[in-house]
Amino acid sequence: MSTIALFGGSGRTGERILERLLNQGHDVKLLTRHSMDSKEGVNQIIGDATDQAAVRETVRFADVVISALGTDKQNVLSTFTPLVIAAMKQFNVTRIITVGTAGILQAYDSDNYRFETKESKRTMTTAAEDHARAYELLRDSGLAFTIICPTQLIDEQSDGDIIISKEVLGTKHSGPISRNDVADLAMDCLTNDAYVGHRVGITTES
Repeated sequence: MSTIALFGGSGRTGERILERLLNQGHDVKLLTRHSMDSKEGVNQIIGDATDQAAVRETVRFADVVISALGTDKQNVLSTFTPLVIAAMKQFNVTRIITVGTAGILQAYDSDNYRFETKESKRTMTTAAEDHARAYELLRDSGLAFTIICPTQLIDEQSDGDIIISKEVLGTKHSGPISRNDVADLAMDCLTNDAYVGHRVGITTES
């Protein structure tokens, strides 16, 4: 099994990814701002994802990086992404899987991001802009990246057929997607190279 550097593992999507990693027998280096209940297989590193030393320590000795970090008005992802890229290159880690947003997928009718067009239902674009910057940094990094791009995340089970697609959203009639299905896709990406170098849309047909 692999050693996974996990960022955002205490969030609602990240905790599901952490659970699956442990169930599959992986060792996890978890960066967290606050100490969590100890779990076998988890090495907790107390720190912040915008701190260079904490990011470096989390990535050191890891085989793969997974990030389910969210964003806020402080541009967390724009700050974190250069730090994790630098740490990965320092320690020769090449594979990174992150959870983004469907807003940064390519629009159907232009070269714009979805959040820049009427395809997106959201009026506020601050978070999507931060996700877009993170995507551009990973795209240009030379690393083997995958960005999982879900539509509206829900805690309950997905209702309807799950649609997974590269670069664009797989339907113009999208619905919400369960965090469990996003976590399952992250696990698939650990062993499936088909999504390397891609934004991957995941949604349901509404």
